[in-house]
Amino acid sequence: MTTENPRGDPGGGGDRLARLERSIADLSARLREVERQLNVSAQPTRQSEARPFGQGATPPQTLDAREIESASVEDYPFNVPPARAEESAESQPFASAEFAKAYAAAREREVGRGAGVDGASSDDAASVVARVRRDFESVIGGSLFNWLGIIAVTVAVGFFLKLAFEHEWIGATARVLLGGAAGCGVLALAEFLRARGYRAYAHVLTGGGILILYLSVYAARGFYELVSVATAFALMSVVTATAVALSVRHDARAIAVLGLIGGFMTPALLSTGVDRQIALFTYVAFLDAGVLALAYFKRWRVLDHLAFTATVITFVGWCAYYFEPWKTGRTFFFLTLFFAMFSALAVLHNVLRRRRARWLDLSLVIANATLYFAASYAILEDAHHATLGALALVVAVFYALLSYVAYTYHREDRLLASAYVGATVTFLALAIAIQFQQHWVTIGWATEGLALTWLGLRANERAPRYFALIVFTLAALHWLTTDLQAITISADTQFIPLFNTRALSCLVILAALACATWLYRRASAEVSEVERETVRVAFTLARVSLVLVLLTVDVSDYFAQRLARVPEEMQDALRLRVEETKHLTLSLVWTTYAAAFASVGLARRLKFLRLAGLAWLAVTAAKILFVDAAYYDAAWHAPIFNQTFAAFAVFVLAAWYVAHVYARSSNVGASERRMVVDALTIVGNLFAVVALSLEASGYFRKQLDGRVRAGLDARDLRLARQLSLSLVWAVYGGAMLAFGHVRQNRTARLLALVLLAATTLKVFFFDLSELDQLYRIVSFVVLGVVLLGVSFLYQQRTRRAKEAGAD
Repeated sequence: MTTENPRGDPGGGGDRLARLERSIADLSARLREVERQLNVSAQPTRQSEARPFGQGATPPQTLDAREIESASVEDYPFNVPPARAEESAESQPFASAEFAKAYAAAREREVGRGAGVDGASSDDAASVVARVRRDFESVIGGSLFNWLGIIAVTVAVGFFLKLAFEHEWIGATARVLLGGAAGCGVLALAEFLRARGYRAYAHVLTGGGILILYLSVYAARGFYELVSVATAFALMSVVTATAVALSVRHDARAIAVLGLIGGFMTPALLSTGVDRQIALFTYVAFLDAGVLALAYFKRWRVLDHLAFTATVITFVGWCAYYFEPWKTGRTFFFLTLFFAMFSALAVLHNVLRRRRARWLDLSLVIANATLYFAASYAILEDAHHATLGALALVVAVFYALLSYVAYTYHREDRLLASAYVGATVTFLALAIAIQFQQHWVTIGWATEGLALTWLGLRANERAPRYFALIVFTLAALHWLTTDLQAITISADTQFIPLFNTRALSCLVILAALACATWLYRRASAEVSEVERETVRVAFTLARVSLVLVLLTVDVSDYFAQRLARVPEEMQDALRLRVEETKHLTLSLVWTTYAAAFASVGLARRLKFLRLAGLAWLAVTAAKILFVDAAYYDAAWHAPIFNQTFAAFAVFVLAAWYVAHVYARSSNVGASERRMVVDALTIVGNLFAVVALSLEASGYFRKQLDGRVRAGLDARDLRLARQLSLSLVWAVYGGAMLAFGHVRQNRTARLLALVLLAATTLKVFFFDLSELDQLYRIVSFVVLGVVLLGVSFLYQQRTRRAKEAGAD
């Protein structure tokens, strides 16, 4: 066991001091390396830095004195940035004297000479606060107040000129010359101050001067018409060129931004309401070329986005006011020129410079492609619709070439190449959608989605796989919105369910999704578990949903065609029967499909699939209760053998089957099994009671309607109807209770007790007052017998339990 050296022990303190000095020396070397890589000019090396620590050297000027004083030797937070060479000694909060003082205090503490440490610590803390205050003050006083000052001066000059104009102290020509002179004077003052070292201050003044010159030229033309449009245009172009030149000379991006804004504002400010399309777009093209060249050489990417936005605004504004069909050719030419110019940006900035693309770069690629084709579609749709498919194909080939260039010459930047692949896929999909019609579009997109999935998995690239998801979504949406509506049902058409164009395109989507799922399953090593599982769930649900929609629509159209072939004079009489048969067929399809979902999900341990089956079973239950049950008293119904009872019976059988499969399955948890089995038991029995009640009620309801139409007394039928309901509920409740006792099913027993309680309430509170004596007797007898039987079963159960306990 070892013990720490006391603070007064010079040996222990010397060791820790040596470790401290080595840590500081190592950190200093690292900071100098970082400064060298970041081109940060540190303060000149002092004499103390030339000597190694421990030989009277003072520590480097990069450490917080307070932290040195307070931190331990082993855990030292070096987080103060190095001082810059251009800052004066007075601006340094940690001058060498302060730093030496703090360092001496730390050294004294380590070797046991603790005098003066607290005082040094508080002094260093005060220096930190002072530095923060000076930095905050420099931001407020040196930068913010600079901008506010030039704005205030500009506003003041504006108010003075307004006053002078109103009192006609200055003529129109003098006003313009005064503005031009003021702008030039501000630019000259900015150059003077920049030469004296006030760089940031001069940038603001330069921006103000450029703005004053723009306003002066605009006033000369727009307000006073002292110069022609061509002269004003030339003057504003000179101002723009001056702004660009100054921004290049002084490496000031803000000046370039002001020049760009002014250059694009020039056509709008000098507009006379006369269309000069060729001159306008030629000017914009040259302005874009200059700005984009400046952005390339100075690496100011913000100019690319500003130029693109300004070009879009200018083009859309011109189209809103001046576009006419006869100008389509030259408009499309300039649109394509702008598209090509901005498409070259990513190649210039990223591929040639071998610089990785960021999402901000891709946003320009996506926006350029989207707006180009949208504008092309708008101007070519009316007169040249046939060429739009070819145009989309040409653009797809163009982006395919760009993806090849990006992949060949800048292979490490997969993001840019993937973006170009996505654009290629998008425009191929558009070409298919425009050139072909209806189901061929869906087939083409589904095939394209499968090809992208294969490409993404083969090349181990995420982007093609993600674009495949988008294409698959487009294919499914196109099938739902277009293919389903493409078939017109009439008496003259021949419609065969599942053998039609919509079924063909749906089959292609299903096959493509199945193949894509298989490809994902094979590529288990290249794809993450999360992505593979998400795709499997999504594709499986998509296939199941598309098949269900196809079956539903085909069934509906089949019965619609049957009705269309019935003579018009007979349609009213047969419409309800055809509709009920259609609803029965849909209920059969939906119930069978939902049960299959649940059973397959159980067998293959696919929780999402069995939950989908249970959810659709609930939807089917709602449909049967609110749609199929509405036909319970139809005149053409035979007792038991009719469409309504068949729908209920099939649902009850499906509920029993799913509950049976769940009860015997070992692929689910006990809680899920118990919850689903109980729920299906309750729902199945309730549907059975409802079905029998509707049958009894419907049978007497049809006879009641006949009696009422004949003007006869129907009171006995109403009494018989109520008695039949009581009998059905009592008998079913008793039978269900007996079943629950035999199978030891507590859920069935509780449900039977609830039904018998409802029957008892009905008999005592309704049948007793409403039924005649004979019906009342029958009702009470049946209820009494059933209740006695129930009581006997429970008594017998209790006795057996006691005997088992006695044994």
